[in-house]
Amino acid sequence: MKTGIFVGRFQPFHDGHKRCIEKILEDCDKCIVLSRDTDRSDKNPFEFEKCKAMIRVAFPDESKVQIMRVDDPDSKLSVYIGRDVGYELIQLDDKTEKISATDLRKELYANAGKEYKENPHPLEQ
Repeated sequence: MKTGIFVGRFQPFHDGHKRCIEKILEDCDKCIVLSRDTDRSDKNPFEFEKCKAMIRVAFPDESKVQIMRVDDPDSKLSVYIGRDVGYELIQLDDKTEKISATDLRKELYANAGKEYKENPHPLEQ
């Protein structure tokens, strides 16, 4: 059985994320989604359970898509891979590559009558 791993914040889960998981499932029997659980902020408005629910709506089959939580309270997780053995970069079409979670968050805030702050922690650059 071949398994793919996909890491992200999913703030919010969007069509670009969905397409990446679909691409993984084209080559693999299952996909493990590692959802980074960060402190809440304008940039990270959704808690893990909400992110998990958004992913699960798109991928209801738990045997195909497993969703796991990765604690990342300060939003500074770095992902490293070893040698170039079995690791692949997912290449999507131009339209999907242009999807921006930042733009989606800005729209969510505007629709809620709130201001989106690009960097909620101004002392951290």
